[in-house]
Amino acid sequence: MSPQLTALFSASWSKLATAGSKDAVFRSITVCNYSPENINAYTVVLREADADKNTLTFYTDHRSPKVKQLELNGKVTVVLYNDEEKLQLVLKGEAVIHYQNAVSQQHWQKSGCKGRRSYLAQPAPSTIINEAADGLDYLKGKDFNEHDLAGYENFAVVIIKLNYLEHLQLNHEGNRRAKFILNGSNEWDGVWLIP
Repeated sequence: MSPQLTALFSASWSKLATAGSKDAVFRSITVCNYSPENINAYTVVLREADADKNTLTFYTDHRSPKVKQLELNGKVTVVLYNDEEKLQLVLKGEAVIHYQNAVSQQHWQKSGCKGRRSYLAQPAPSTIINEAADGLDYLKGKDFNEHDLAGYENFAVVIIKLNYLEHLQLNHEGNRRAKFILNGSNEWDGVWLIP
């Protein structure tokens, strides 16, 4: 790759690498996947981005419909956009669900008490209900500590192994776009595209 493309690729991963920080440029990501009926898109919190492993990580409730969809077809597209920087990243790859294993256990230990409560919703996510509710009313007044395992039975980690990254920088002086594809040697090849 040319030095310019290499620098652009590194800059993209630098933006992703701040995942987990509350003021990260790309804290929220939109993930798109196929289901038997249609194409789904949902916004999740990016928990980790690993340039060495070419992976993105987010958490979900194992009871969520997206888990079954990803198990049927793990191909996903991830879209990230930062309006302040006028920067869009589009990433593609294969999602793998980690549930009740060493990976999910490791991430559960890193998650905070407040976030863990969301995996205790009753009934399960996407269940039709009669009035607006988050499914957590039954927990009001209950305390949780960092060692509480409540919620772990519903906790899942989704790791996306990336094979495509597209960088689009919008600028009134001229937009710039490039794509990077992971080749068979596990190296990234990059080319410029007309925006």
